[in-house]
Amino acid sequence: MWELNNKTPFAVGKSWGRDINGWHQWLVAVKGTYDISETGTLSLAEEQSPALLAPEYFGEPGQSSLKYDADVVAGKPATDILVNGTAHAPGGKPSVEFAVALRINDQQKALKVLGERHWEQGIMGLKPSTPRPILSAPIRYERAFGGYDHSHPNPKKHTWDPRNPVGCGVVASALDTLSAQQGMPLHQFEYLKGDPKKAGPAGFGAIDSFWSPRRELTGTYDKAWQEQRHPLLPLDWDSRCLQCAPKDQQSEKPLRGGETIELIHLTPQGKLQFQLPRVYLAFTTYIDNRIEEHRAQLSSVIIEPDQRQLKMVWTTSLLCRNEADYLDQTIIRQKRYQ
Repeated sequence: MWELNNKTPFAVGKSWGRDINGWHQWLVAVKGTYDISETGTLSLAEEQSPALLAPEYFGEPGQSSLKYDADVVAGKPATDILVNGTAHAPGGKPSVEFAVALRINDQQKALKVLGERHWEQGIMGLKPSTPRPILSAPIRYERAFGGYDHSHPNPKKHTWDPRNPVGCGVVASALDTLSAQQGMPLHQFEYLKGDPKKAGPAGFGAIDSFWSPRRELTGTYDKAWQEQRHPLLPLDWDSRCLQCAPKDQQSEKPLRGGETIELIHLTPQGKLQFQLPRVYLAFTTYIDNRIEEHRAQLSSVIIEPDQRQLKMVWTTSLLCRNEADYLDQTIIRQKRYQ
């Protein structure tokens, strides 16, 4: 019962969920891991990363940025394109400021990288210190604009950025906290244009489910929901809340493979380019004396240039209504791409 018969070289995972109407959903994820050569050639990794049932963090859960979101989830409206990596100064020479970029076909997202800075006392009050030259810096939301300033003894004067509560740069406006702010670090990553406070945290990694703007898409859990819908999802639940990539790293429609990916200054060599593999998966599920054929879509592309690896996650969901106890197995095959 509830078995996966995996005939692919990839890792697989399974779980049960419920849709907005409360019907059972059989969720299956296939996760392929590839090694990337310096020339951009891809080869199947000897060790396949497991399909995750729960998120993983860079540090303490809830207190650090999200490294990987769960893989075994219901279908996403689009594909998340994520990069867990490091910014490298051009030419291997320390710099106080440079740019890094991610390109998917003809679309590009670029970030400005700044040397380490902190708040220091100036003639007119606190000001950013002069950036120190850096050779490289991990691109994490801990180093992007945001944060939670709880330095004031009065909790009512605490302030935080719901878009990135683990970041740095956010300070309370109360004058009596200025001394505590001196020496606090400032962000290292921002967009090329605009005020970082308005533009929001800049990064290439996953956004946690309780950060904005994901949390606003999970729906309204108020008294009316408790009385009329609980334990079902609220009617204003939006499937886009499953997308963990920044909005500008979500494809307009699910990717199919074959897209060109280019990384600029995200490797010591300065440039890395490759094409996403074209993978065609077929699923056959035996349930309640019948056979269901279904397909998957590419839900996540995770690029890890430091490890020279690419991870791709395909997901499929099968509506089973009240037939969960009758599901026997799902056979997963990789077919020739059509």
